[in-house]
Amino acid sequence: MNDDSKFFLMFGSMFAGIGGLFAVIGIVFFINTHSFVKTAESLPGTVIDFKLRSSRDSKGRSSSAYYPIVKFTPSSGQKTIFESHTGSKPPAFKKGQQVEVLYHSQDQDSVMINSWFELWFLPTMFTGLGSIFVLVGGTVLVIPLRRLVSLK
Repeated sequence: MNDDSKFFLMFGSMFAGIGGLFAVIGIVFFINTHSFVKTAESLPGTVIDFKLRSSRDSKGRSSSAYYPIVKFTPSSGQKTIFESHTGSKPPAFKKGQQVEVLYHSQDQDSVMINSWFELWFLPTMFTGLGSIFVLVGGTVLVIPLRRLVSLK
């Protein structure tokens, strides 16, 4: 086996392996999100404010995002306020905007705004990127495997 074939075998295997891992993580995210959506109580909520979070990367560049703060009243009757896990710039919602909240009364930390981005972005990103990596890695693996078969 020549050096090119070894490179393609190693590159393809690593790419497909990492892609497979990402795809599995995405599928787990999808299953967990689907389970949450099916079992959560849907309630109306109101965006009452935003929390601006800023961060710096390793090169010193700063970025910021607005995380909505939402008020809603679960079936217990006690008004509840939570900060969304997902932020954006510009803000995805307006102050005073009515939103649908998904809530688990048994686990009061399980609260999310019912929006595609908040619920499905991570599962879609991980599964999609993982699938692309598997496809690229698998395609690259075909090159040395075809050479091995033609040598026999």
